[in-house]
Amino acid sequence: MIIARLATARVEDAPAVAAFQTLAWQQTYRGLIDDALLDVPASSRVDRWTERIRSGSRTVTIAWAASAIVGVASTSVEDSPRAGLPPRELHTLYLRRDAQGAGLGSRLLHAAIGDDAAHLLVFEVNERAQRFYAHHGFASVGGTLLDPGTGLTERRWVRPGRVIAAPGQA
Repeated sequence: MIIARLATARVEDAPAVAAFQTLAWQQTYRGLIDDALLDVPASSRVDRWTERIRSGSRTVTIAWAASAIVGVASTSVEDSPRAGLPPRELHTLYLRRDAQGAGLGSRLLHAAIGDDAAHLLVFEVNERAQRFYAHHGFASVGGTLLDPGTGLTERRWVRPGRVIAAPGQA
């Protein structure tokens, strides 16, 4: 059992987040995506994660177990969202393979988006992720899209926000 503490990423965490993304993609997509994309060194992702964290373009939440990352979630909020989509987008929800199935993904998702409306993209081949998001109120909308980086098809999933009545209203 993995007991993790959640924390907001700091700029100095960017190298560890980049290394974790590399590991998570290798564990999840080996055999589905060209190995050349999976075997890119983590160092090539550090600048991108550094900029995301430094600029605040993404809020990045890390799940730590001891001194190792076991999960990462990242979100952004658009000032002018695309028509029909909530402003919040979940870009990343990665878990180390041995941390899956123990509730950590649900904790990370809640830390990242709470009860807010949100949207995300899921590769069609990732059936486990589709089941997870459906369990958390997301539904697939629209047709398939082609991810130019991987060549895989993906679908957009949307979850409406929870409506909470004002005090005194039913």
